[in-house]
Amino acid sequence: MKGRPRLTTAIPLETWPLPVVNTFAVKRFERHAVKVAASSLSAIFALAAGTSIYLFDRDWASVLFLAPFADSTVGHAGLFGVLGGNLPSFFHAYAFALLLILLLGNTPHARHIGAALWFSIAAALECLQATRLEALLYGSAAVRTDSSILASIQAYIANGHFDPGDLLAAGLGCVAAYGVASALEGRP
Repeated sequence: MKGRPRLTTAIPLETWPLPVVNTFAVKRFERHAVKVAASSLSAIFALAAGTSIYLFDRDWASVLFLAPFADSTVGHAGLFGVLGGNLPSFFHAYAFALLLILLLGNTPHARHIGAALWFSIAAALECLQATRLEALLYGSAAVRTDSSILASIQAYIANGHFDPGDLLAAGLGCVAAYGVASALEGRP
């Protein structure tokens, strides 16, 4: 029996038949999970910062998600001063674009699609506040319904104002989200 090789296992027999774990794959998954968690926390912080500006510095009637509660507005504290103008557009574009990129999988295509899609949404909402579009959409009888979502959009259009600075801030926020997602993956 000298010529026959002896069978050995890398796994101790006490742990048999537990599956063999690829430690490289586990470490890679852990690194990926940390990146996703860091990106998500960054997006959540940006959402919180942008929302706090809306809550404390803006007329609620001009904020899409606060328009239904505009009658209960107490007052504006003006905590953020000049920064309260375009910073929410930057924060929200950054946060939503980054979350969309993560949801799509943070591949190069997902980064392009997520940033472009969210900029398109932000730009459309901003452009709806332009005077001509506002008159066309808000005055149209075909648009009027009892939908609370549509009522919020109508209040947003009627009480908001078009600002090219918000378009620029939203664009910069989407570019920042693209950059952060690319940096976390280590690829452009």
